[in-house]
Amino acid sequence: MSSQRVAKVESLIQQTVAAEIRDLLAGDSARITITRVDAAPDLRSAIVWIGLLGTEAQTVPLWERLVGARNILQAGVSKRLTMKYSPQLHLRQDTGGAYAADIERLLRSQPDL
Repeated sequence: MSSQRVAKVESLIQQTVAAEIRDLLAGDSARITITRVDAAPDLRSAIVWIGLLGTEAQTVPLWERLVGARNILQAGVSKRLTMKYSPQLHLRQDTGGAYAADIERLLRSQPDL
């Protein structure tokens, strides 16, 4: 499969999932970022990497709501993409932002380095 086609499908999935999340979780959607989508070369599956902003007490219930809404997100992608097979979505939490914030906090807490 063309890498250009895979990239286009990844972009469409990212846009569609973001729009579905905005509709589903209107009040919490500002704390959610779709960081990237990694589609398999055969486009049968795609990993959607989701970053959540906030404390653990805020992000855990939000993540549970997202996982519970996976079928709704899947249906939205299936409607938007005109392909023989719609990629099966797998949600993964992207913790890179939280890790970077922890490093920044640690660096700021150190006296002049």
